[in-house]
Amino acid sequence: MKIRNRLFLLVFFFLVTVQPALADFDSALSAFRQQRYAEAVVEFKKCDSAKANFYLSLMYGMGWGVTQSREESAAFLHRAKKLELMETNQIASLPR
Repeated sequence: MKIRNRLFLLVFFFLVTVQPALADFDSALSAFRQQRYAEAVVEFKKCDSAKANFYLSLMYGMGWGVTQSREESAAFLHRAKKLELMETNQIASLPR
């Protein structure tokens, strides 16, 4: 019973915290695809997910909507890798 309650709470908190982030990512991706890069940068920075940081790395590397910067690009790519690892570890640690 305790495991079921913990799992329920984990799923509940996950759903509550992930929904706004997904909405930001979707609007950021839409802006990116429509080449509204300045808007996309702002929205991607709100997300703080591995995918959002990957897109930010790409945008800084290419100079799309921001001043081109290899250093910023590398920093966002490093953060994306770190977040991806954290997300993977969280999924792997869920009770089975």
